[in-house]
Amino acid sequence: MSHITHIAQHKKQLELRFEIIRAMREFFWSKNFLEVETPLVLKHPGMEPNLSAMKVDFHNEHRESFTAYLHTSPEYTMKKMLASGFGNIFSLTKCFRDEESFGGMHNPEFTMVEWYSVGADLFRLMREVEKMIGFVVKKIEKLEAGSWKREFVFTKVSMKELWLEILNVDLDEYLTTEKMFELCREKGYSVSEDEQYEGLFYRIFLDEIEPRLATMGGVMIYLYPAPMASLSKKSVEHPGYAERVEVYVDGVELANGFSELTHADEQLKRLQEEQAERKLQGKTRYEIDMEFIDALNTMPECAGIALGVDRLVQVVLSCKNIDDVLVLPASKLFEN
Repeated sequence: MSHITHIAQHKKQLELRFEIIRAMREFFWSKNFLEVETPLVLKHPGMEPNLSAMKVDFHNEHRESFTAYLHTSPEYTMKKMLASGFGNIFSLTKCFRDEESFGGMHNPEFTMVEWYSVGADLFRLMREVEKMIGFVVKKIEKLEAGSWKREFVFTKVSMKELWLEILNVDLDEYLTTEKMFELCREKGYSVSEDEQYEGLFYRIFLDEIEPRLATMGGVMIYLYPAPMASLSKKSVEHPGYAERVEVYVDGVELANGFSELTHADEQLKRLQEEQAERKLQGKTRYEIDMEFIDALNTMPECAGIALGVDRLVQVVLSCKNIDDVLVLPASKLFEN
């Protein structure tokens, strides 16, 4: 299929995609968020063990060589901006991830909206996600003049409640690597002694829980086990858990957000642990961005979330393949 044919076949979806993006901007502008730009090319990529950054080699006018990475998200830069005095901000930007599949729910280049609400917590963040999606849906309903209607109602459920409801497992008893390892073994999973908590957790979650989310409509799962805190605060009210939320619609993961960690020493420790995990998995070991660590000392209390725009367009328009909502997906650009 030619590029022009692909675009022509998906013209209607693409027109609605651009209207959805416009509506997203209108929502944030109406809430007095400032739209910001961040560099796509960075010296230090994120440290997440499950993500791979795209490496870029380039030269200055003296032919000196530099190695950089296309960002996997604008998070680190946006947090530096918050530390520099910016208030509520959002970024609608392209992101890049290596070793991603072509089509389905993935594309190596994708669009993300990421925003930070100063003074907010996890629960205000969830309300903002719900309102933003509702705003977008109403805009599309109006544009389609009654020929299209979708409704998104979100259930908010803690991870502990979800495991109890679906698996009859009390997650409180499985908040350490040792206990989660035992549970995986009891369930018949083949696991190795050096697997970390998150990998063990997701063996069960992806196989036994995530498929059930496909029948639950909109779901916001919050309070993740503390070993999966990533860049989030640990909960004071719920020891052993972190103030993290993931958003699903019809089983499609749309967003990942946090009550943001502002403790520099704790964040450095976590990134060092992720660095070690990357090495254990045989992945590239990136240097830690110490300016990001320093920024946390002056970053205000806030909540932030990253939402996949392409996937949101998919679920709003009921498209099964991300290729249907992209102008030129990787599967078309690089097909044989």
